[in-house]
Amino acid sequence: MSGRQSVEEALPRFSLQRRVAVLVLLASLIVVGVVATVGIPLELIPSGFTPPFLAVSVPWADAPAQDVLEKVILPLEDELSTVRGLDRMRSFATTGYGRVFMNLKSGTDMDVAYREVRDRVERARARMPEDADRITIRKEDLSGIPVFVMGLAVNPEVADPYNLIQNDIVMRLERLDGVASIEVNGLLEKEIFIELDRARTEASGLNVYQLAQQLSGDNFTMASGDVRYGDSKLLLRSVARYRDIDELRDLRVGPRVRLRDVADVSYKPPERKFRVRANSRPAVALVVFKEGQANTLEVARRVREEMERLEETPRLQEIMFVPLFDQGQVILESLNTLLTSGRIGALFAAGVLFFFLRRLRLTAIITLSIPLSLLIALTVMFFAGESLNILSLLGLMISVGLLVDNSVVVAENIHRLHRAGYSRRDAAIKGTGEIALAITTATLTTIVVFLPVSLVEGDGQFFLLRLSLPISVALLASLAVAGIFVPLSVYLTLRNGSTPSAARRHYDAVTGLLGKAYDATLGRLNHAYTKLLALFLRRRLDLVMGLVVIFGLTAAVAFKQVKVVETQEEERSGFEIEVRLPQSTTLEESEAFFLECEKTVEDSAEELGLAGWFIFHRATYGKVQAFFDNPRTTDLSPREVTEKILDRLPEKAGVRYFTGEEGDQEEKGEQVHVVRLFGDDAELLETTAESLEELFAQVPGVLGLKVSGDPAPNEVGLVIDRERAQQQNINPEVVAGVVGYALRGQELSRYRTGDKDIPVRIRFKEEDRETLQQLRNFYVPAGDDGDFVPLSAVADVRFLAGDRRIRREDKRTTRTITLELEEGEEDEARGRVIALQNMLELPEGVRFGDERDTSSTDEDIAALRFAASLSIVFIYLLMG
Repeated sequence: MSGRQSVEEALPRFSLQRRVAVLVLLASLIVVGVVATVGIPLELIPSGFTPPFLAVSVPWADAPAQDVLEKVILPLEDELSTVRGLDRMRSFATTGYGRVFMNLKSGTDMDVAYREVRDRVERARARMPEDADRITIRKEDLSGIPVFVMGLAVNPEVADPYNLIQNDIVMRLERLDGVASIEVNGLLEKEIFIELDRARTEASGLNVYQLAQQLSGDNFTMASGDVRYGDSKLLLRSVARYRDIDELRDLRVGPRVRLRDVADVSYKPPERKFRVRANSRPAVALVVFKEGQANTLEVARRVREEMERLEETPRLQEIMFVPLFDQGQVILESLNTLLTSGRIGALFAAGVLFFFLRRLRLTAIITLSIPLSLLIALTVMFFAGESLNILSLLGLMISVGLLVDNSVVVAENIHRLHRAGYSRRDAAIKGTGEIALAITTATLTTIVVFLPVSLVEGDGQFFLLRLSLPISVALLASLAVAGIFVPLSVYLTLRNGSTPSAARRHYDAVTGLLGKAYDATLGRLNHAYTKLLALFLRRRLDLVMGLVVIFGLTAAVAFKQVKVVETQEEERSGFEIEVRLPQSTTLEESEAFFLECEKTVEDSAEELGLAGWFIFHRATYGKVQAFFDNPRTTDLSPREVTEKILDRLPEKAGVRYFTGEEGDQEEKGEQVHVVRLFGDDAELLETTAESLEELFAQVPGVLGLKVSGDPAPNEVGLVIDRERAQQQNINPEVVAGVVGYALRGQELSRYRTGDKDIPVRIRFKEEDRETLQQLRNFYVPAGDDGDFVPLSAVADVRFLAGDRRIRREDKRTTRTITLELEEGEEDEARGRVIALQNMLELPEGVRFGDERDTSSTDEDIAALRFAASLSIVFIYLLMG
């Protein structure tokens, strides 16, 4: 026993015998802790987490959705389904684009999975079209969140906004330390357009396809080997560049025809088929990404400072800078919120301690142990390479209430022994030694609660470990503080404790009042608890049975009333409304309509607490988005704001509003209900879903629908008659080239002037490529003798039914209908929708999907339950 006591008393004995050394150690810890606190990296979320998720994307320009499905998605699905650890695969095909999403099982090595997916993609590439070659494989990376997003509202009078923004803004930002790349969304580069006059071109015996082939090889620079000149060896380069646009206009394209005779050559921006506005001004979006190891806060600060300098630049006075997102500010606001909560918690803990202990110096010692323990924890985290993020700071804030326990027990026990007649020295040593084992066990008991987290699998494991690390370090730091610094501090206060008589009287009066308050409140509860404890010690079996009943009732009520969702409604930072207009709407009509929508949002901004708004639209669809003030300035929930905006938006025949857009990942949550349809025929599935959408939208309690992708395009098929084409000696590829060059245009070799390359594109004038009749009359080359025949002689033009978006899940074609439910009526509305589903008769080959909840949230909850069970076992073993 004496040997054990000597071990337990070693720390307090050392603390009292080496007081100077301990004080120097304390000062050193404070200095190093301050340095670590200032120097520790600040991040929004911890780095290093790679979710079990991969996505394969394949763009295929202008290809219809059905072709993308058959020639891109199906080959990918066949190969990717053999990847080890695959849990679920979803894919979609839309016009000009295909993507496959892969969810892998928890615990899968993502580096190995990435290599396997890359291998399978290479196998599938052989079955894909040759021009669908830009295949990308993306891993989810939380560090890839933009550091800064800035809206640039440009004055329409600016002659060349593209080069102005690229040269004076983008290039300056890219030079900043820590900036990896910058995306500019909504900004179109000026191009040189060679727009052929169809009548003059055909009258000159020329053809758009042949002209494009000729001009594409007439502007180049090529390495051509080396030659000797005297004793020198010179590299040879063949150069055939246009010196200026006039030389391009004067290019001879026929025996007596120059390019200016059959075409207008101009330098202008391409037709803008969309509009973007931010805060009621035309805008483009500037998105800044940081380098992998760069500090987010520092990069955001540099970008912010550079933006402030750019605003003062005279050349940029016609551009208005509108900050849309600053991750540095988000980090600071989030951390400040947690720090404020921590400070409030520490002050509350100090007040409670003083109420119970009624000794000012003892309360001060115990309270000061909190920041000292946190400084030690931050020092350990700093040298371990950790960052201060939302999770680590939340862990430290959680531990604030736990850090005082060890210090309270040690300090109070020392005071108890001193009042019992022990000397100050013996009280400090014996008082700490007596309860050393108890506080060590209590600390380790708290720490082992988090130990089972490392033994379970799940996406939440990473975040739980990052949360438990600072808690465990802080608790171990508090154990060291309680064993070394608290005994010395209490010893010094006991030795130097002398108070003037007047101050003593006031102090005794205050503590006397606190004592009476304690006796009248918690004292009575303590007395009642003592009696109750004595009763149940005599009737232990009754206590166990009563606790089991209480636990069962509590669990039943909790599981019925408390719902688990991935995102709470109150956490939404704004709203999004998708708008569909009739297919006959022109871009000008759409622009006028969305300007009305913008005016509605602008007029409601102050009432609804909107910090900014964003409008994006094409001819037949668009988005109205807005984000709230931070902190919120109104008590309205995001859904209440959405309802008010929906009620105020202008009404127009054929216009449909949707409350957001379905993501590529299936949506979960208490506020939405997802109806899933399966079938083999994508067209029938889409038709059925559209008819069901109208039914479900009328169900009471359904706020609106989330739109599922872009509207289906109106497609025209150019069907070539192979027999007639062979008779005319016409290559079908040339037919497709003529049509493509004439309508969409063909990009030629870039024109270089000064230090920039300008895109060059050839096509027909707009008035020569507007109607189907003009398309039928396009001339295509026939044979090698220079003859031409009209397109209608070898091809038929037919209208085709285009698919909007084809979704597949685990190799089955599917269609989802996402309903957003009104607040407070979620369960009732969901019940009505399910009842309506059971009453409906679907067409042959279409069925409703089963409710498969594959949400990662459920996996995390199951893992937590398992971890909690293990924690109970570990605590029992430790206490035993």
